[in-house]
Amino acid sequence: MDRSRITILIDESGTLPDPKDKIIIIAAIGAQIPNRLVEIIQKIRKKIKTKKKKEIITEIKFYNASERTKIDFLKELSKHPISIFVLIVEKNGQRIPDTSENFALLCYFLLEECFLFYQKNVKEIIFDKHFHKNQDIEEFDKILQNLLNKKILLKHVDSKKDLAINNADMVAGSVLWAHTGKSAKFYKIIKSKIISEKILNWKEAKRRFLKKIKKAHSNRRKRPS
Repeated sequence: MDRSRITILIDESGTLPDPKDKIIIIAAIGAQIPNRLVEIIQKIRKKIKTKKKKEIITEIKFYNASERTKIDFLKELSKHPISIFVLIVEKNGQRIPDTSENFALLCYFLLEECFLFYQKNVKEIIFDKHFHKNQDIEEFDKILQNLLNKKILLKHVDSKKDLAINNADMVAGSVLWAHTGKSAKFYKIIKSKIISEKILNWKEAKRRFLKKIKKAHSNRRKRPS
């Protein structure tokens, strides 16, 4: 795979605040031409439309898709020259506040692996919009940029309008089902595309965060104004 000019698409499955969710998955897809991933959505949508005739399909989400749709979608995705990175966060029954700081921290640990693989060839990172208030998004971007210690274009998109991000949702859902014992059949379809699959305990993440945030603040002070 040509690693030049890579776009990274990120989405999660599971929730931070719900103690019933034992784990949360954050998945990233690296693609050189993300528009080609839109073609997957369009192809699968046409297939669903043909079966259901007049029903309008706005987006394809893992939890709303049928088993056949999941399989067809993931098989199409696995044909593309992509790389997948996964972070599995063990919550241990904790209710974790869904704050800009906490989510930025988890995305940072995932992106560590992406940057190790792609080095300086990442041009942008696109997130399925996790926060709806501009203030929360701005705070998230600021914290993440500081943790990464680099300036990079960050985008937050609506999955109904930016279809490529749906691919990350399908990957995250597949990994979550595999690691919670619900079904591994979907995960197996994309397994060969996975470059990194990192397991992180939330308490350990917070401990490492305290060190990282101090370093991030230190680096920020050293930058020329």
